[in-house]
Amino acid sequence: MAKYIFLLAFTCLSQVVRADSEEKNDALMLGRVFNYISTVDTAELNDAISYSYVKSKFEVERRNIALLPVPSMYRVAHGPRRKYITESYYRVIHHNMENVETKRMVFLSTIPHHGSALPTIGKFLRPTIYSETIIEDYILSPFCQTNKRFYKYNVIFLPQHKVNIYFQPRIENTQLVKGSVVVDSLSGRIISGYMDGEYDMISFHLTLKMGDEGARSLFPVSCDLKAEFDFIGNKIAARYSAYFGLEKTIDDYVDEVEDLRLMSRLRTKELRPEEIEVYKEFYGDSTQLNIKETKRERSWVKRVFWDTIGEHLLQKTTGYYGTNDQGYIRVNPLFNPLYMGYSKRKGFYYKFDIRTTFSFSENSFVFARFKAGYSFKQKQFYYQIPFEYHYNRKKHGYIELFVGNGNWIKNAAAREGALANLTEKEGLNIERMEFFKDFQLKLLNNYDISDRFSFQVGLIAHHRDAVERYAYKKAGMPVSYRSVAPMLEVSLRPIGWRGPVLNLDWERSIRGFMNADIAYERWEADLQYILRVHRLRNLSFRGGVGLYTFIDGSNYFLDYTNFKDNNIPGGWNDDWTGEFELLSSDQYNLSRYYVRSNITYECPLLFLSWMPLAGHFIEKERLYGSTLIVPHLHPYTEFGYGFTTRWVSIAIFSAFRNGKYNGFGAKIGLELFRQW
Repeated sequence: MAKYIFLLAFTCLSQVVRADSEEKNDALMLGRVFNYISTVDTAELNDAISYSYVKSKFEVERRNIALLPVPSMYRVAHGPRRKYITESYYRVIHHNMENVETKRMVFLSTIPHHGSALPTIGKFLRPTIYSETIIEDYILSPFCQTNKRFYKYNVIFLPQHKVNIYFQPRIENTQLVKGSVVVDSLSGRIISGYMDGEYDMISFHLTLKMGDEGARSLFPVSCDLKAEFDFIGNKIAARYSAYFGLEKTIDDYVDEVEDLRLMSRLRTKELRPEEIEVYKEFYGDSTQLNIKETKRERSWVKRVFWDTIGEHLLQKTTGYYGTNDQGYIRVNPLFNPLYMGYSKRKGFYYKFDIRTTFSFSENSFVFARFKAGYSFKQKQFYYQIPFEYHYNRKKHGYIELFVGNGNWIKNAAAREGALANLTEKEGLNIERMEFFKDFQLKLLNNYDISDRFSFQVGLIAHHRDAVERYAYKKAGMPVSYRSVAPMLEVSLRPIGWRGPVLNLDWERSIRGFMNADIAYERWEADLQYILRVHRLRNLSFRGGVGLYTFIDGSNYFLDYTNFKDNNIPGGWNDDWTGEFELLSSDQYNLSRYYVRSNITYECPLLFLSWMPLAGHFIEKERLYGSTLIVPHLHPYTEFGYGFTTRWVSIAIFSAFRNGKYNGFGAKIGLELFRQW
């Protein structure tokens, strides 16, 4: 009996020792993979030039009217065909690991008007699997040490110094992938592999083969991608093949040429029979060097309404102009459901955006933007027009002329003053009486003395008109107020551009100067810092103080620079941090001083991400905390939680006034196709 007990104990101990040894070997192997990037000298990439070839095939399995406003899909949505193919040949310059410049030299496309579709899928063809994120700033890589806690690994040792590593996420989330890679066990270099995932309504299966040595081993030399786009009943299947690190074959001056013969020379792999059929259906038997699309004659109604009007209404328009294409213009869709929204105060609103740049030289250019929106409830057209002439790009030297209108500033004190003078209030919209429209004009010059010191000097003017002009005329009070102020702003960056920024602002409005009827002197200090804990985990801090050292006469429109109402918001990263969401603007604008602080923590997988089903779609989460001290609030605080998905961003907030609960609110922003 003792013999059997000894044998059993020895066997169990051996299994434990073996399991412990295997676990250590697995950990050592994973550590070798995580550390591989640190063993590679990336200097050889600096300004290295190579070439690449990309082929894509699209098949429209289902489509309906909802496909029309999807970016880049308008031509596919109403085109006569269901199958399309594109081929591209690029010149690639690696300035460094993160800065890659590409130039498309040859391009074939059977999409109408020589177009392209689903450009966001192309990002998956150049994965950075050793970085924290695989594609730009999304999808956490299983081969980065900081993401290890999100994945489970199974390591299988193979002959000839090879290892197979299977990985899968610990939770089902759109920021995580599953798959397998083959690794060189001696160095930790990934040789090949595949990964499956889903992000932004695109499910994908990516197969890749990595480079053999040096810095090129950090990037794939070939990729095959199968992807599927599924949106409100629309289903598009796409298949990509890409080859990188190719040798020079044609002269570098070639630019956007459409040439079948030339592409046949550059093509890395022969076309499949079904791909040849797509080309034959589109081009026919043409063998010209420069191909022009052969298409059946369409009626003028279809040409005008579908091709001209429809495309510009529903799709983003971009283009270059100038003798050497030194100008660039971008026009967002003029009519697109994705650019509409609703809020309680503004009702239904619509917005659009146009921007352009024109370069005079490497060091000088002009930039202009027309950003506008219309509130149907307020019956107000908003616009912001910044025009900038950059005369020294290296020093951020530029002159800016900014014109904006319509910003409704709230002022209960002006309303109460008018009501006190009125004996008859019937027929007045008392709620709207506290709002004034603000027309703003600003002219300034910006210049960076160094990486640590910048300044702005200029002039800023406000002209504020009462929304309910009749009520103020009846009360015998002014219906408009004007301020004109010289301004100076100094920015200090103690450790450079990646560190905290301290802004010091000064304004002095002079009564009578350019017909100004408000006189004041205002000082503000604002400290902002984003601590990037990791690439997708950020801690944002903002703190500041402000005070008026001089007020002469009417104080109805004391307006602090660091508290603004953004009437044309634009998503998760547009003024969602450092703001007071539930606090009325007149609570601080009429205060002689304020002290504020805001802190936000952003993380891709925090709370909701770990929940079954719903957690799969959560991309990022945020925690908010804000505090404000003004003469009548000691203090005012807000706490909030927010998350973003492929469709919308949602945040909820609770407010406390002088230590007592003061209300609850929510904020919603549209995110659909924002990254497209």
